[in-house]
Amino acid sequence: MRRLAAVVAAALLLTGCSTNAAVDEPPAPRPAKALASEKCDEPTPTGKIDRLGYDLRFTRGAVRIKIRDGRGERCVQFAKWGNANIDVPPDSLLYYFSGGRGDGTQVEFRAVDLAGGKLPDTRPLGRLDHPINATVGVSIDGVYYTSPTCALTLTVSNSRRAAGRFACPQALAQTANPFDPSDDVSFDDPPASPPPATAVLSGRFDVY
Repeated sequence: MRRLAAVVAAALLLTGCSTNAAVDEPPAPRPAKALASEKCDEPTPTGKIDRLGYDLRFTRGAVRIKIRDGRGERCVQFAKWGNANIDVPPDSLLYYFSGGRGDGTQVEFRAVDLAGGKLPDTRPLGRLDHPINATVGVSIDGVYYTSPTCALTLTVSNSRRAAGRFACPQALAQTANPFDPSDDVSFDDPPASPPPATAVLSGRFDVY
């Protein structure tokens, strides 16, 4: 949890960097959109999947995420935001989406999983025809849910576009929220007692 929060903070910091003496403010995130539930189930674009996890830059796109918890079922869309470069040292790819006001979604997975556990210069890598593991988190209406065991199916992944679907059978509510960080909360805190609320997450993303 601490690592993910640091990654998100670094992504936000890089967006504001400039060669000018003054630091430019990053553009304000577009507000989240509430969508009909079936919009989160629509198929994603398909295309070439390059199994190399570097030199990937995307500035536009969106994620649609369905949250099923004690409040019911919602489908929400967040726009791509943050650093265009999704390569996160030392070995992860992070897709970051924000709706402002502490709400947003991130999808993170290991570059080595995209490469099939092989070094970048190893050939052949073969087709990626199976889901890989991902960490997905969503902050909505003051609650942050996350799961480190989500199935991610990439339908296109190359230097021009990336898209895929994810499913998280169980995500847990966390005290610490990387979209709305607080110095009063430790990212290493164990789940509060009684047990944290749970949610089922699923959805799709498409960036370019």
